[in-house]
Amino acid sequence: MDNQNIASSKKYILVFVALVALVLISTGIRTLNLGYLNPLLTIGLAGVSAIIVLTQFMKIKLDGSFARLLVAGILALALLIFFVAFVG
Repeated sequence: MDNQNIASSKKYILVFVALVALVLISTGIRTLNLGYLNPLLTIGLAGVSAIIVLTQFMKIKLDGSFARLLVAGILALALLIFFVAFVG
C-alpha cells in the first residue's frame, strides 16, 4: 500500500482555515477605498486561493510536467487577459 497520496485531516482543516481566511480578507478589502488597488488585491488573493486548491486538492504537484506546464500556460493567459482589460 502506498500511503503517499493520503493526507491527514489536520492538513485539510488547515487548508480550509486558510481558504476561509482568504475569503474574509478579500471581503474586507472590498469595504476599503484603495482605488485601483482593490481589484489587484482581490484578484491576487483569488490567485493564491486557486494555487492552494490546485496543489492540495487537485494534486497538481504530484502530476507530471505537462500538467504543470498546462497550469502555467493558463495562468499566463489569465494574466494577459487581466493586463489587457485593466491597462488597455
